[in-house]
Amino acid sequence: MTMRLASFTVDVDRDVNLPRQGRREASSKCHEGDRDEVRFASSTRGLRLLVEMLEETGIKATFFFEGDTLLHVARLLDVRELLSKHEVACHGVCHEDITGEATGVAMTDLEISQMLDQGRDMLRNIFARDPVGFRAPYQHIDQRTLSLLPKKGFLYDSSITKEVNEEDGSLHPWKVAGDLLEIPVARARDREGRRIVSYLWPMHEGKRLPSDYEHLTAGVHSGVLVFATHSWHIVETYNRGLLSDASVQINLDNLRRVLERARDEGMEFLPLEDIARAWKG
Repeated sequence: MTMRLASFTVDVDRDVNLPRQGRREASSKCHEGDRDEVRFASSTRGLRLLVEMLEETGIKATFFFEGDTLLHVARLLDVRELLSKHEVACHGVCHEDITGEATGVAMTDLEISQMLDQGRDMLRNIFARDPVGFRAPYQHIDQRTLSLLPKKGFLYDSSITKEVNEEDGSLHPWKVAGDLLEIPVARARDREGRRIVSYLWPMHEGKRLPSDYEHLTAGVHSGVLVFATHSWHIVETYNRGLLSDASVQINLDNLRRVLERARDEGMEFLPLEDIARAWKG
């Protein structure tokens, strides 16, 4: 299949989420003067700003919602209306570390099943539509979870990172469990030979330039390039904390530049659900 597609995806989860040893749910990083508690304000504000930016560019995106964050955001925003033009997908309930890689507490088969059911139902209750996509928190996923997803009605997963083929620039989805399609995040090499991934958070943290991602885009000649970020990362970072309005605008401008350059180079942006259905068809 010769397609050159792109998708912009957003993980809508708790602010500056961090795993805690021995705990199922993630916490939020404390900055000076903060209380040690889970926060959602940056994720909520960043979500609104991202949707406004996408409205201006005409790009339809996929938003992976963590259930707890969705409940908090829905108290402040009319998310059903806000995201009526975009896909909503599942990102767990409380940013669980499915494999236990970061927390030391791996989930049991039953806990994974319950988490998928609860996350799906939370989205269904608020958006009145069935989510068909999943991304594991921290991108920590295993074969148990992949095998469960199609049984729960999911069409695709987007948790795995895969290398862009250096010979022909291809990056294609593939079936990972039954009829479940994996639409991966991209990994490649930058101009200096260093690894770069199509998660955009290093750009928000000041560790990467938009031109680095433009170079990544130029190297993908067929298949699907999945861009990813967090809604909170638009207005808050790990290292600097809450950003000034000027820094928030720079974040949005850099993001717009990366996405528009990809579109100008001939990539067609679609939500992941549309890509999954087209690929299967």
